[in-house]
Amino acid sequence: MNYTDAVEILTSRGRFGVKLGLDRTRAILELAGNPQLGFKGALVAGTNGKGSTAAMLAAILHQAGHTVGTMPSPHLSSYAERIQVDGVPISESEFAAAVEWLLERLEGLEEALGPPTEFERLTTIALTYLTRP
Repeated sequence: MNYTDAVEILTSRGRFGVKLGLDRTRAILELAGNPQLGFKGALVAGTNGKGSTAAMLAAILHQAGHTVGTMPSPHLSSYAERIQVDGVPISESEFAAAVEWLLERLEGLEEALGPPTEFERLTTIALTYLTRP
């Protein structure tokens, strides 16, 4: 799978298919090996200022010697910018490999819980990427 195909597959669902609750998200994360259990994190939420707040928090943590993963949105020039470690986006080849890896694990999930949204897929990919050795 190449980068262009990976982006197309990931974004094909768009923001549609949202299912209230966390059942599908938990199922996807479990199929991916529960990567969220492998690190500490901070969620920056709200209506305004998320990007600036996340950038300042990432800079503070990086300066303190921590490895910092972020999921900025929207991207500026490449969808791969949505997964970053210490401000460096995932490479296009790593992104494509991560999408392919996740798709292999989602077999049968759509029938049981409905198709995962772009956000659910991207979040799982990012969490998995951020916990790799």
